[in-house]
Amino acid sequence: MTAEERERLDPAGVLDDQESLQALDAEIARVREREERLALSRLDRAGYFGFRITNGEFAETFAKVFLTETRRPSTLARLEGRRVAHYAGQRARDARRKALLGGFVVAQCRHKAEVHAALVPDIGEWLMTHRNAAVGAKNVETLSGFFADAADKGLSGPPVNSRKARKERTHRLILLGAWVLARRERLKELRDLVAEELARFLDQGRRAALDKALLKDVLGK
Repeated sequence: MTAEERERLDPAGVLDDQESLQALDAEIARVREREERLALSRLDRAGYFGFRITNGEFAETFAKVFLTETRRPSTLARLEGRRVAHYAGQRARDARRKALLGGFVVAQCRHKAEVHAALVPDIGEWLMTHRNAAVGAKNVETLSGFFADAADKGLSGPPVNSRKARKERTHRLILLGAWVLARRERLKELRDLVAEELARFLDQGRRAALDKALLKDVLGK
């Protein structure tokens, strides 16, 4: 395993994103408050509050003085840039976790009809617990093909050039993965399935080591 792979497998970088994001938000709030105090102090010392200045006049003056030359980004701008990148990474990892688990559910249901029959009722009930009943009903409709047939084409690998089909398939997998994360500890059939088969399923992928790290908490290893 390369050094880059070891770094990407670090649980602090894979599983603790929420804590890191909260720490970054706290730092951004602290720096923003400090910069606002400094800005007011500088304006006061410069005599800004002794004159009536319109928004347009201020914007024009600011542009002439500060935007005519290239300047380094402020600490606040750099922190906010890090947050955007961090949040995008977190969202991508969360989506991949759910999509992997959704793919696992589909694979198990296709191989074992009894698993499909046992899990589908709980999936439908869980989807309908959404705080917005209309969204819950729409999610149930989205998975209606899978509920009727585990081999539903809506969860088969779509054509490479079909962006819409890929997006819809991913959405269905994410819904199933969200159900796994919510119910894996409470539903015995699902808990046993995850314990017995998930690691084997992930081993079949080309990114097995990374995917296992991403789902380390689910695997319990």
